[in-house]
Amino acid sequence: MPWKRAAVIVLGALGSAVPIAPACAAVTLIADQVAYPEGPLWSNDHLLYVEYAASDIKRWDGKTLRTVWQREPCGPSGLFAFADGHLLVACYDTNSLIELDADGHEVRVIDKDRHGKPFIGPNDFASDGRGGVYFSASGVYDLAAPITGTVLQLAADRRTATVVADTIHYSNGLTLAADGRHLLVAEGLAGRILSFPIEADGRLGPRTVWARLRDLAPPTPKEDGFNGPDGLKLGPDGNYYIAQNGSGRVLVVDEQKQLVRSIDVPTPFVTNLCFGPHGADTVFITGTFDQFHAPYAGAVYRWTSAAAQAPAAAR
Repeated sequence: MPWKRAAVIVLGALGSAVPIAPACAAVTLIADQVAYPEGPLWSNDHLLYVEYAASDIKRWDGKTLRTVWQREPCGPSGLFAFADGHLLVACYDTNSLIELDADGHEVRVIDKDRHGKPFIGPNDFASDGRGGVYFSASGVYDLAAPITGTVLQLAADRRTATVVADTIHYSNGLTLAADGRHLLVAEGLAGRILSFPIEADGRLGPRTVWARLRDLAPPTPKEDGFNGPDGLKLGPDGNYYIAQNGSGRVLVVDEQKQLVRSIDVPTPFVTNLCFGPHGADTVFITGTFDQFHAPYAGAVYRWTSAAAQAPAAAR
């Protein structure tokens, strides 16, 4: 699709109400018939997520869904919230980042690194802990394609992007480790999580393999080279949450890389997750039933821990 198409901004378009399943279930449906959901983000008491196939951002207030931004042909895959209320959108299809202000207006577009080189397939974000953002640029989603995935650091000025790691076989989700001194990166088509030491200037040092998914949990039926890690988050409980694309689950792993639990959802292609207002007791999960064919129907779920479901008198 040509990049120079006019932007379409939709602010506050009302969506239909979505019924919520009974609270006694561990996994409840938030939204169905979603056009390839990705990048969930809990912000200002609302759930935001992108629809890759609809090039928009949806907001859920606990009762209804609204489209709060749309731009063709962005193909959004990730969201990041700054402290000042601005959002950063990863536009996978146009190889760009778009910064939005608190009212949803576009502030700037970033589509090249500091040396003027385009990045390919911006995908997901993680804070760098110093006012800037690390983001993945995945490269080509093909097991046989050249390995061109990278990680870039967007400086605190939100203008300068620098490549800090390269030659990653489809870099995807990423998160600061619990020690704050390492960046963990999902290497999607290699089926593993990489760890990079963070240098004093924010650059990344030599990589090591933090974990291979096959060592964390038994394989699911018909698992292949595409069943790798997608979204990746450090939880408020100190555990790591790994969306395993193609396996219909989120793996929850502790600091010792031991499996704490597996959160299973109906969508086989789990794309990402975020935490709700009650920390790790509430996890929002996005996924699709078919990520290779239109209309890329997906759904958004809410997982609630047993402790959070218990009556207040029993806690």
